[in-house]
Amino acid sequence: MENYASYPYSRNTTKETFESDPLNSTFRWVMELTPGYPGNKVPEMTGYSKGKGPENPNKLTLLYKKLINPVLPYLIKCDLITVYEQNAALPKDLHPVILELFPHTFKAYGWLYDTPVITDYLEMYYKHYVRTGKVPPIEDRRKNVRQEFYNPELDHSKYNFRNLQELKDFCHARIEKFSRKCMETWYYKHSAFQPELFNNDISADLQHAVHTATTAEGANAAMQELLKKYPTKR
Repeated sequence: MENYASYPYSRNTTKETFESDPLNSTFRWVMELTPGYPGNKVPEMTGYSKGKGPENPNKLTLLYKKLINPVLPYLIKCDLITVYEQNAALPKDLHPVILELFPHTFKAYGWLYDTPVITDYLEMYYKHYVRTGKVPPIEDRRKNVRQEFYNPELDHSKYNFRNLQELKDFCHARIEKFSRKCMETWYYKHSAFQPELFNNDISADLQHAVHTATTAEGANAAMQELLKKYPTKR
């Protein structure tokens, strides 16, 4: 009996309607269906991956969950599945390919090439698929969206930044992988782990606000606005 413990699984019990959003989706996947395979009535299928719930701002989490369901279950009936990262500023034919899924192997490109959260999972998935000829069980996509997703690279407790600029540089360097919105949220959440970084930043801003205010009332108002903007605990 196969051991499926490594693969998340929950049986679908009800139907849920999903609508594609080509313009606002983060990823596009194109499936080249195997001619003659039972049920394949068209040569190609195109789909879009857009997050909802907690996965929405984090494109790495989004890709991981959408690979589990719905993309990878189609592998058994495809010659090739190509995943593109969408860019609203570019024509569709210039969107970069970040992943190619072949019947017996895969190729990752760009930022995804050095992302073991995805590549290690795919290696495990292909090892099982090539050995048995069967795809692992599929996770319920509704549960998939609500599940917390642990990524060691974004574990706040692992980091002790020396100053606020070092924290900003860390976040900026990971925008391509996780998205700007995700790293902006991460930046402010980190204040709960290193509040001293933000306290120092507030002190400088408060001093500037007091010196540049024209009246006492103006200085007090400026300080209140800054305190609202930079609470020491978030």
